[in-house]
Amino acid sequence: MSVDLEDHYSHLPFSTWEKFDSKLIGPTRKILELFKSYNVEATFFILGYIADKHPSLIEEIKSQGHEIASHGYFHTNVKKINRESFESDLLRSLDVLRKISGEKVLGFRAPYFSINNKNLWAFDIIKKYFRYDSSIFPVKLHYGHSEAPRQIYRMSDNNPFQEDPSSSFVEIPLATLRLNGIGNFPIAGGIYVRVLPFRLLKIGIKQMNKSGFPAMCYMHPGDFDTERSVGSQYSPYYSFGIKGGIKKIEGLLKNFRFASARNAVMIHALGEEKSKK
Repeated sequence: MSVDLEDHYSHLPFSTWEKFDSKLIGPTRKILELFKSYNVEATFFILGYIADKHPSLIEEIKSQGHEIASHGYFHTNVKKINRESFESDLLRSLDVLRKISGEKVLGFRAPYFSINNKNLWAFDIIKKYFRYDSSIFPVKLHYGHSEAPRQIYRMSDNNPFQEDPSSSFVEIPLATLRLNGIGNFPIAGGIYVRVLPFRLLKIGIKQMNKSGFPAMCYMHPGDFDTERSVGSQYSPYYSFGIKGGIKKIEGLLKNFRFASARNAVMIHALGEEKSKK
Protein backbone atom coordinates (compact mmCIF):
# COMPACT_ATOMS: atom_id res chain seq x y z
CA MET A 1 0.00 0.00 0.00
CA SER A 2 1.27 3.46 -0.83
CA VAL A 3 0.27 7.10 -0.43
CA ASP A 4 1.35 9.89 -2.77
CA LEU A 5 1.65 12.67 -0.21
CA GLU A 6 0.80 15.89 -2.03
CA ASP A 7 -1.61 18.76 -1.43
CA HIS A 8 -4.72 19.70 -3.37
CA TYR A 9 -2.83 22.32 -5.41
CA SER A 10 0.12 20.11 -6.36
CA HIS A 11 -1.13 19.50 -9.91
CA LEU A 12 -1.08 23.26 -10.60
CA PRO A 13 1.95 25.35 -11.72
CA PHE A 14 4.35 25.84 -8.80
CA SER A 15 4.11 29.63 -9.15
CA THR A 16 0.50 29.43 -7.89
CA TRP A 17 1.00 27.17 -4.87
CA GLU A 18 1.43 29.91 -2.29
CA LYS A 19 -2.04 31.23 -3.16
CA PHE A 20 -3.72 28.19 -1.62
CA ASP A 21 -4.27 27.09 1.96
CA SER A 22 -3.18 23.55 2.74
CA LYS A 23 -5.82 20.82 2.94
CA LEU A 24 -3.35 18.07 3.73
CA ILE A 25 -3.31 17.47 7.49
CA GLY A 26 -6.89 16.32 8.10
CA PRO A 27 -7.13 13.82 5.20
CA THR A 28 -3.65 12.44 5.93
CA ARG A 29 -4.58 11.77 9.55
CA LYS A 30 -7.73 9.98 8.36
CA ILE A 31 -5.46 7.72 6.31
CA LEU A 32 -3.15 7.14 9.28
CA GLU A 33 -6.10 6.25 11.51
CA LEU A 34 -7.38 3.80 8.92
CA PHE A 35 -3.96 2.18 8.56
CA LYS A 36 -3.67 1.87 12.33
CA SER A 37 -7.11 0.23 12.54
CA TYR A 38 -6.10 -2.46 10.04
CA ASN A 39 -2.46 -2.82 11.09
CA VAL A 40 -1.16 -1.59 7.73
CA GLU A 41 2.43 -0.51 7.19
CA ALA A 42 2.48 1.63 4.04
CA THR A 43 4.94 3.62 1.95
CA PHE A 44 4.42 7.38 1.74
CA PHE A 45 5.88 8.81 -1.48
CA ILE A 46 6.33 12.37 -0.24
CA LEU A 47 6.90 15.60 -2.11
CA GLY A 48 9.98 17.37 -0.74
CA TYR A 49 8.04 20.64 -0.79
CA ILE A 50 5.40 19.09 1.47
CA ALA A 51 8.09 17.79 3.82
CA ASP A 52 9.55 21.29 4.09
CA LYS A 53 6.10 22.76 4.81
CA HIS A 54 4.91 20.04 7.21
CA PRO A 55 7.95 18.40 8.87
CA SER A 56 5.96 17.40 11.96
CA LEU A 57 3.50 15.49 9.77
CA ILE A 58 6.36 13.54 8.20
CA GLU A 59 7.69 12.74 11.67
CA GLU A 60 4.21 11.56 12.65
CA ILE A 61 4.02 9.28 9.61
CA LYS A 62 7.41 7.76 10.40
CA SER A 63 6.60 7.37 14.10
CA GLN A 64 3.67 5.14 13.15
CA GLY A 65 6.00 2.75 11.33
CA HIS A 66 5.44 3.80 7.74
CA GLU A 67 8.15 4.05 5.10
CA ILE A 68 9.32 7.46 3.88
CA ALA A 69 10.00 7.55 0.12
CA SER A 70 10.39 10.27 -2.52
CA HIS A 71 7.84 11.71 -4.94
CA GLY A 72 10.25 14.40 -6.12
CA TYR A 73 10.28 17.94 -4.77
CA PHE A 74 7.98 20.07 -6.95
CA HIS A 75 5.63 17.40 -8.40
CA THR A 76 7.13 18.09 -11.80
CA ASN A 77 6.07 16.10 -14.85
CA VAL A 78 9.26 14.31 -15.91
CA LYS A 79 8.17 14.57 -19.56
CA LYS A 80 8.59 18.34 -19.34
CA ILE A 81 12.10 18.66 -17.87
CA ASN A 82 15.65 17.66 -18.79
CA ARG A 83 18.13 15.41 -17.00
CA GLU A 84 19.75 18.19 -15.00
CA SER A 85 16.44 19.58 -13.72
CA PHE A 86 15.16 16.12 -12.84
CA GLU A 87 18.26 15.18 -10.87
CA SER A 88 18.29 18.53 -9.07
CA ASP A 89 14.63 18.13 -8.09
CA LEU A 90 15.25 14.56 -6.94
CA LEU A 91 18.28 15.47 -4.83
CA ARG A 92 16.44 18.35 -3.19
CA SER A 93 13.66 15.96 -2.16
CA LEU A 94 16.17 13.46 -0.80
CA ASP A 95 17.91 16.11 1.26
CA VAL A 96 14.81 17.18 3.16
CA LEU A 97 13.39 13.66 3.56
CA ARG A 98 16.66 12.31 4.96
CA LYS A 99 16.96 15.19 7.42
CA ILE A 100 13.44 14.74 8.74
CA SER A 101 13.28 10.94 8.76
CA GLY A 102 16.88 10.34 9.83
CA GLU A 103 17.07 7.31 7.56
CA LYS A 104 18.05 6.32 4.04
CA VAL A 105 15.32 6.81 1.45
CA LEU A 106 15.03 3.65 -0.66
CA GLY A 107 12.18 4.32 -3.07
CA PHE A 108 10.93 6.78 -5.68
CA ARG A 109 7.72 7.38 -7.64
CA ALA A 110 7.58 9.86 -10.51
CA PRO A 111 4.77 12.44 -10.37
CA TYR A 112 1.98 11.54 -12.83
CA PHE A 113 3.80 8.23 -13.51
CA SER A 114 5.51 10.41 -16.11
CA ILE A 115 8.42 8.30 -17.34
CA ASN A 116 7.87 7.14 -20.92
CA ASN A 117 9.85 5.88 -23.91
CA LYS A 118 11.19 9.39 -24.56
CA ASN A 119 12.72 9.93 -21.11
CA LEU A 120 14.02 6.53 -20.06
CA TRP A 121 17.20 8.35 -19.05
CA ALA A 122 15.32 9.07 -15.82
CA PHE A 123 15.95 5.52 -14.66
CA ASP A 124 19.72 6.03 -14.99
CA ILE A 125 19.38 8.84 -12.44
CA ILE A 126 16.89 7.07 -10.19
CA LYS A 127 19.18 4.02 -9.93
CA LYS A 128 22.01 6.21 -8.62
CA TYR A 129 20.07 7.12 -5.49
CA PHE A 130 17.39 4.50 -4.84
CA ARG A 131 16.94 0.77 -4.27
CA TYR A 132 13.57 0.57 -6.04
CA ASP A 133 11.10 2.52 -8.16
CA SER A 134 7.30 2.44 -8.45
CA SER A 135 6.58 4.67 -11.45
CA ILE A 136 5.51 2.16 -14.10
CA PHE A 137 1.81 1.63 -14.79
CA PRO A 138 1.60 -1.30 -17.25
CA VAL A 139 -1.48 -0.07 -19.13
CA LYS A 140 -2.29 1.67 -22.44
CA LEU A 141 -2.83 5.19 -21.13
CA HIS A 142 -1.05 8.51 -21.62
CA TYR A 143 1.33 7.47 -18.81
CA GLY A 144 1.21 3.72 -19.34
CA HIS A 145 3.66 1.07 -20.56
CA SER A 146 1.55 -1.93 -21.54
CA GLU A 147 4.69 -3.83 -22.54
CA ALA A 148 6.14 -3.69 -19.01
CA PRO A 149 5.80 -6.62 -16.59
CA ARG A 150 2.73 -6.46 -14.35
CA GLN A 151 4.54 -7.91 -11.35
CA ILE A 152 7.44 -6.77 -9.18
CA TYR A 153 10.70 -7.41 -11.04
CA ARG A 154 14.42 -6.69 -11.22
CA MET A 155 14.87 -4.06 -13.91
CA SER A 156 17.24 -4.60 -16.81
CA ASP A 157 19.80 -1.85 -17.46
CA ASN A 158 19.28 -2.29 -21.19
CA ASN A 159 15.48 -2.15 -21.18
CA PRO A 160 13.51 -0.85 -18.17
CA PHE A 161 10.50 -2.87 -19.31
CA GLN A 162 12.35 -6.17 -19.15
CA GLU A 163 13.45 -8.27 -16.20
CA ASP A 164 17.07 -9.12 -15.45
CA PRO A 165 17.51 -11.56 -12.53
CA SER A 166 21.06 -10.28 -11.99
CA SER A 167 19.97 -6.66 -11.52
CA SER A 168 19.94 -5.17 -8.01
CA PHE A 169 17.33 -2.51 -8.87
CA VAL A 170 13.67 -3.39 -8.33
CA GLU A 171 10.56 -2.03 -10.06
CA ILE A 172 7.13 -2.30 -8.42
CA PRO A 173 4.51 -1.61 -11.11
CA LEU A 174 1.05 -0.37 -10.18
CA ALA A 175 -1.66 -3.02 -9.89
CA THR A 176 -3.64 -4.04 -12.96
CA LEU A 177 -6.29 -6.60 -13.83
CA ARG A 178 -5.59 -8.76 -16.88
CA LEU A 179 -8.70 -9.02 -19.08
CA ASN A 180 -8.89 -11.32 -22.10
CA GLY A 181 -9.28 -9.36 -25.31
CA ILE A 182 -8.64 -6.04 -23.54
CA GLY A 183 -5.27 -6.38 -21.86
CA ASN A 184 -4.17 -4.74 -18.63
CA PHE A 185 -6.83 -2.69 -16.85
CA PRO A 186 -5.86 -0.17 -14.11
CA ILE A 187 -7.17 -0.92 -10.61
CA ALA A 188 -4.39 0.47 -8.38
CA GLY A 189 -5.98 3.55 -6.86
CA GLY A 190 -7.16 7.12 -7.37
CA ILE A 191 -10.03 7.57 -9.81
CA TYR A 192 -10.00 3.84 -10.64
CA VAL A 193 -10.93 2.86 -7.09
CA ARG A 194 -13.62 5.54 -7.01
CA VAL A 195 -15.38 4.52 -10.24
CA LEU A 196 -14.85 0.75 -10.51
CA PRO A 197 -17.06 -1.82 -8.78
CA PHE A 198 -15.52 -3.11 -5.56
CA ARG A 199 -15.85 -6.68 -6.81
CA LEU A 200 -13.62 -5.90 -9.80
CA LEU A 201 -10.93 -4.44 -7.53
CA LYS A 202 -10.96 -7.59 -5.38
CA ILE A 203 -10.74 -9.85 -8.45
CA GLY A 204 -7.74 -7.90 -9.73
CA ILE A 205 -5.79 -8.09 -6.48
CA LYS A 206 -6.61 -11.79 -6.03
CA GLN A 207 -5.47 -12.46 -9.59
CA MET A 208 -2.07 -10.92 -8.88
CA ASN A 209 -1.73 -12.66 -5.52
CA LYS A 210 -2.55 -16.05 -7.04
CA SER A 211 0.34 -15.49 -9.44
CA GLY A 212 2.61 -15.11 -6.41
CA PHE A 213 3.05 -11.33 -6.51
CA PRO A 214 1.87 -8.36 -4.45
CA ALA A 215 -0.51 -5.77 -5.91
CA MET A 216 0.82 -2.22 -5.58
CA CYS A 217 -2.05 0.11 -4.65
CA TYR A 218 -2.00 3.84 -3.97
CA MET A 219 -4.06 6.74 -2.69
CA HIS A 220 -3.79 10.50 -2.17
CA PRO A 221 -4.87 12.63 0.79
CA GLY A 222 -7.32 14.25 -1.63
CA ASP A 223 -9.11 10.90 -1.92
CA PHE A 224 -10.13 11.43 1.73
CA ASP A 225 -11.09 15.11 1.43
CA THR A 226 -14.87 14.77 1.67
CA GLU A 227 -15.28 18.56 1.61
CA ARG A 228 -13.60 18.91 -1.79
CA SER A 229 -15.83 20.51 -4.41
CA VAL A 230 -15.36 21.34 -8.07
CA GLY A 231 -13.90 24.83 -8.37
CA SER A 232 -11.60 26.87 -10.53
CA GLN A 233 -8.59 24.70 -9.70
CA TYR A 234 -10.42 21.35 -9.86
CA SER A 235 -12.00 19.26 -12.56
CA PRO A 236 -14.77 16.76 -11.74
CA TYR A 237 -12.05 14.09 -11.93
CA TYR A 238 -10.64 15.23 -8.57
CA SER A 239 -13.88 15.18 -6.60
CA PHE A 240 -16.00 12.43 -8.15
CA GLY A 241 -16.94 9.51 -5.92
CA ILE A 242 -14.81 10.37 -2.89
CA LYS A 243 -17.18 9.03 -0.22
CA GLY A 244 -17.72 5.78 -2.09
CA GLY A 245 -14.00 5.52 -2.74
CA ILE A 246 -13.22 5.73 0.97
CA LYS A 247 -15.57 2.81 1.65
CA LYS A 248 -13.90 0.76 -1.09
CA ILE A 249 -10.42 1.50 0.29
CA GLU A 250 -11.53 0.38 3.74
CA GLY A 251 -13.04 -2.73 2.15
CA LEU A 252 -9.69 -3.56 0.56
CA LEU A 253 -7.92 -3.11 3.89
CA LYS A 254 -10.43 -5.51 5.46
CA ASN A 255 -10.01 -8.14 2.76
CA PHE A 256 -6.27 -8.09 2.12
CA ARG A 257 -3.01 -7.72 4.03
CA PHE A 258 -0.89 -4.77 2.92
CA ALA A 259 2.80 -4.01 3.51
CA SER A 260 5.16 -1.20 2.59
CA ALA A 261 7.06 -1.19 -0.70
CA ARG A 262 10.26 -1.60 1.31
CA ASN A 263 8.95 -4.85 2.78
CA ALA A 264 7.67 -6.04 -0.59
CA VAL A 265 11.15 -5.57 -2.07
CA MET A 266 12.74 -7.48 0.80
CA ILE A 267 10.19 -10.30 0.61
CA HIS A 268 10.68 -10.51 -3.16
CA ALA A 269 14.45 -10.70 -2.75
CA LEU A 270 14.25 -13.35 -0.03
CA GLY A 271 11.81 -15.39 -2.11
CA GLU A 272 14.23 -15.35 -5.04
CA GLU A 273 17.09 -16.45 -2.80
CA LYS A 274 15.06 -19.38 -1.46
CA SER A 275 14.10 -20.46 -4.98
CA LYS A 276 17.78 -20.63 -5.93
CA LYS A 277 18.67 -23.00 -3.10
